[in-house]
Amino acid sequence: MSGFIFKISSGILLALLLTMPSDAIGKNNSNGKYPVKEEHGSDLYMLNYSKYIDYGFYLSMIGQAAQYQKGWGGLIGGRAALLVDHIFAIGAGYELSIAARRSGIDGGGSPVERMYASFVSPGRNVKTVYGGGYISYHIFHDKIVNFSLGALAGWGHLGKDYAGGAGATFFFLEPEIYLFVNLPKYARIGIGTSYRLSWGVSYQGLSDRDFRGFSIGLQIQAGML
Repeated sequence: MSGFIFKISSGILLALLLTMPSDAIGKNNSNGKYPVKEEHGSDLYMLNYSKYIDYGFYLSMIGQAAQYQKGWGGLIGGRAALLVDHIFAIGAGYELSIAARRSGIDGGGSPVERMYASFVSPGRNVKTVYGGGYISYHIFHDKIVNFSLGALAGWGHLGKDYAGGAGATFFFLEPEIYLFVNLPKYARIGIGTSYRLSWGVSYQGLSDRDFRGFSIGLQIQAGML
């Protein structure tokens, strides 16, 4: 008799297990050794990656001492960039020359061209402006001392005035590295160096060899860093 009762009880228990809703079994497993979140966490993160990205921006001002073939001049400029996860910056920037003397830039040219430039007033002060797209990668952004690797690339003009008129239009690439110190209230200040590469400079004997060179700069960034 007891064996018969045991068989009946076992059959009822088996029937209850078969009819239990599948979501109830899943809930029971979620409290066990392998929770659903842990099993599929990486997949959920990849599917909803945009929810985990932090966006920001910054505006910056830059002052640089620019080295040319035979001397030094000044450059002032700026950047405007969108920040992704506090690390990647993409935007635009420009540089404008100040007090760039022909004697400091000129490292070549024919004697006739150099003589012409020495007697013609506009030829003594060479003006240039260049700008384009900007991208950088910021390392240790949340530390007091941090640094970034970046590059500015685009088009520029060199001649007797900043835009248009006689002169040369050229393409440039300017990689840079900056060391920053974070400041309160969403700002940081840094010093760094860059190198100007150009293609197409040709103005009164000036060439790419004369225009290319290092720059030492001071930069201030402010925004949602």
